Amino acid sequence: MNQVEFVDAHFHAWHINKFDYAWPTNDLVPIYRDCTLQEYHDSMCKTPVRHAVWVQVLNHSEGETEWILKEAESHSFIKGVVGWIDMTSEKSRDALMRFKQNPKFVGIRHILDFESPDWISRREVHDCLRILEELNLTFDLLVRKKHFVYVPDLLKRHPKLRVLIDHIAKPDIKSGWDREWAEGMQAFSQFENVHVKLSGLVTEANLEGWKVADLEPYVQNVVNWFGVDRCMFGSDWPVSLLATATYETVYGALQTCLTAMGVSDADKVKIFRSNAISFYNLTF
Repeated sequence: MNQVEFVDAHFHAWHINKFDYAWPTNDLVPIYRDCTLQEYHDSMCKTPVRHAVWVQVLNHSEGETEWILKEAESHSFIKGVVGWIDMTSEKSRDALMRFKQNPKFVGIRHILDFESPDWISRREVHDCLRILEELNLTFDLLVRKKHFVYVPDLLKRHPKLRVLIDHIAKPDIKSGWDREWAEGMQAFSQFENVHVKLSGLVTEANLEGWKVADLEPYVQNVVNWFGVDRCMFGSDWPVSLLATATYETVYGALQTCLTAMGVSDADKVKIFRSNAISFYNLTF
């Protein structure tokens, strides 16, 4: 299986002073710096991962998306870009059509932490989601439990939109088993157009003392609820460095969790490669 070139469905790279980032903040010392594409590539190549999908960090500016699309021209390992546009703008269609001319642009994300919890219920947001659906683009849904009450309506209103829940919706791993999160995720799994990234787990656990055993019940339940055809690996590099977790550590932790629950090598290829390619329509 190690001869297969895997795909990372979620990584970031930034130059900290290039844009006006609201996050990361200067107290996050391990990542409040330039986290470059070269550093990412060097880290990635210590594992079987050879291709990746970059995901936005900057709300309220298309500049970051324009920058990474330009960088992707000379960094062939970037197979997809999940960018940002103003989902509340009357010109959202124009922005999506412009970015869609680049074949590496696959969809959008908006970081909801900077908005009121009901932001995703806004009429303008739903209008934009309909356009995404029409254009066969994807939506990365970054939610926490405070957003869960608004998610079912979104999913019911857009049954053909390809939705990908980032970071398994950020459960409170450090406190043990998160029952409220589990109830929500089980409900979301009933929508067949919803997929999930097995990413961002180490930073929801105890940053200074997490163990693979802390992650196992979360990985195992998510895979059981959504099935191996709707789950995919994401490193969440460099954010994972906040938990003193190297790229190899994050990759190995998920492999260990999947092996412990008896996931076959063939199904691991789905999680570490095929599902990301099919969801994002990546081309090689």
